[in-house]
Amino acid sequence: MPRWLSAALLISIPCFLALFAYDAVAILLFRRGEYQLVPAYDLARGVSQDLGLVIVYAMAVTPRVTQVVADYPRKSRRLCLIMLGLGIAWYDVLCASATRILAEPPGFAVSLVVLFVVPFVLAPWYVQWLKSWIH
Repeated sequence: MPRWLSAALLISIPCFLALFAYDAVAILLFRRGEYQLVPAYDLARGVSQDLGLVIVYAMAVTPRVTQVVADYPRKSRRLCLIMLGLGIAWYDVLCASATRILAEPPGFAVSLVVLFVVPFVLAPWYVQWLKSWIH
């Protein structure tokens, strides 16, 4: 398997699973607000949105971090990429939670910058920081 594809999968699979778990807990367990009526439909909608986010994250972040992790040992490289995927999911959940607190939703440009540009810019630095914690 090409290295870029394995890196993209190591980033996207944990990210998708974490976002799916968040949606499942928020929609199926808590069922608050708009999620009370048809939880299966809402979960399917959330999963499709998560899948779209994960595909964009994998396509945008993978080329930026493959050069950074190229010289890492195999185990460290895999661990850093998995943790990057989980970190992106955590960041996305925090953004979603912060958006719910706001009086009105942010504009399209602000949402684009927060959801895509920030992870794109910070991903190489985050992977290097993770590597500093792995021995």
